[in-house]
Amino acid sequence: MEFDKYLRTQGELGGFEVVLNEPIRHGRGTPMCVPLPAHTPEHVSTHHTPVTAHVPTHTPAPAQTPTIVENAKPPQNDSQWQNATSITDFYNALQQHSIYTKSMRPLSFYTPNEIKMNAAFFLIFHSPLELTAAAKNILNRLLKKLNIDLSTCAISFFFKCNEVAMPREKPVLKDMLYKEIEFINPEKIIFFKEANSNVNIDGTPITFAGKPAITLYSLLEMQQSNEKIKSTWTALQQSAWFSPDIFQAQK
Repeated sequence: MEFDKYLRTQGELGGFEVVLNEPIRHGRGTPMCVPLPAHTPEHVSTHHTPVTAHVPTHTPAPAQTPTIVENAKPPQNDSQWQNATSITDFYNALQQHSIYTKSMRPLSFYTPNEIKMNAAFFLIFHSPLELTAAAKNILNRLLKKLNIDLSTCAISFFFKCNEVAMPREKPVLKDMLYKEIEFINPEKIIFFKEANSNVNIDGTPITFAGKPAITLYSLLEMQQSNEKIKSTWTALQQSAWFSPDIFQAQK
C-alpha cells in the first residue's frame, strides 16, 4: 500500500502536466483547406442565360497580431539559491523556488534536523516519501551489515525525480544537486534510484559532482522483492568500497 501511495503521489507531483501545446497536425485522410483560385473570371460566354455570382461587400477583419512577451523573467525567488553562502540558506531558498511551491511539491521537500557536513556517505533519495518506516528499517539493516551507522550519514531528500520532473526543470534540479553536494562535501555518494525507473544496478562507481558515486535499488523496490535486496548486496560488493571480509561473512 505504501508503494502504491508513493507512485500515485509521484504522478501528482507534476509528472502528468502538459509542458508545451502541441501544434495541430492533420491526420491521414483529413481534408486540408483548399486555397481559392488567384482570380475568378468575371463572365463566361455561353448560349444559356449568364449567371452572376454574388460577391460579399463586407471587408474581412484584419488578422490579429499575436502578442509577444519579451524578456520574460522567472519568479524573483527562483535565483536566490544560486547566491546562498551556507547549506541552511540554500535549503531555505529552495523551498521558495517555483519548482517546490507548486501543488503537492512541498511534500517532496524535507530537511533533516541535523545537517551533517563532510560525511563519509551522502544518501540521496528522490523524495521524502521514499523513506517510510519500513524502508528505513531495511536501510538500517543494510548499512549495519556494512558497519555503517545511519546516523553518521548525510541525507538529501529534496525533490529531484527524473521520472516526474518536467523537462524544463531537469537542468535546474541538476544544478541544485551539484550545489548541495558542494556544500555537504561528502566522501562518497549513494543514489537510491526512483522506483521502476530504468537504471542499471551493477555497483560500478561513477564520478558525480567530483565525488565517487554508485546507484542502488529504491528502498521501496527492496520492500517488494528479496531479489532486489540480493542484487543490491552484490552491487555493493562490486563497488569495491567495502572490505571483502564483510561479504564473506554474509555467505
